[in-house]
Amino acid sequence: MKSVIAAVLAVAAAGSQGKTTKPHPRQIFVSVVDRTGAPVVDLTTSDFDIHEDGTNREVVKAGLAQVPMRIALMLDTGDGMDKALNHMRTSIAQFADAVPPPHEIMIVSTGRQVRVRVQPTPDRKKIKDAAAGLFLDGGGTPLMDGLMEIDDRFMKKAEDRWPVFVILTSDGAESSAGANERKFNDWLAVLPSRGVSAHAVSIKYRGGGMPEIVAQHVTLTAGGLYDYINTSNSLPEKMTAIARRLASDYDHAKSRYAITYITDAADPRPVDVGVAREGVRLELAAGRIH
Repeated sequence: MKSVIAAVLAVAAAGSQGKTTKPHPRQIFVSVVDRTGAPVVDLTTSDFDIHEDGTNREVVKAGLAQVPMRIALMLDTGDGMDKALNHMRTSIAQFADAVPPPHEIMIVSTGRQVRVRVQPTPDRKKIKDAAAGLFLDGGGTPLMDGLMEIDDRFMKKAEDRWPVFVILTSDGAESSAGANERKFNDWLAVLPSRGVSAHAVSIKYRGGGMPEIVAQHVTLTAGGLYDYINTSNSLPEKMTAIARRLASDYDHAKSRYAITYITDAADPRPVDVGVAREGVRLELAAGRIH
């Protein structure tokens, strides 16, 4: 008889839980370790079972999710960063050098509007050249809208990439559309179940700015590293530390499983994940890998 150890992984529900749609796949990411904390790396699809909001779901695929990272550098180029431009350029170059291949990096600026400066690429020279030519766009930063747009365009459909956001922002003005605030909160709620990583550095010239609050909420939800500084002098050091953290997370992601199951729920709901193995522990792989 199978011994099933279930872990209640509290995936916050977004939107109305009463809605259903046609059956479609959905993924959740978990890490699995034994009693000593060592990774368990030989589990297969048949070892897992899923109950979503109390309903048994068919598990169609489960395997180690050791895929390259796709890192979106979300850079505030609004008015709040006018004193930090040179340090931001230097920090991006050092970040690129500190992230080992084969991981991809893309550059997105969020001053006044969302602009993709560099598409996802493993070419570090492209990243450093773009950093050297970076300029400020002025205005506020549409950080909330930018995160959701880049996720839709470059992350959600790239199943062979581990989605990572690295946010560099000031405490200036947030210029995202006010009508999207609820949509953003729904997006934020399901980051852990998708295995999205997020890290951020905020430059606090005044304190209490909305972009700073957004960056903090995103990183805390995703289990990432959040830091703030009062001047931009230490920005290269902070960004290099994030790059090293990403490399370390990837190196230690040996027990991170991507589990695909079939659901008819329109919105993500709380799930129970069971594994048919005695003496193991399941943890939700929320950004920071355990």
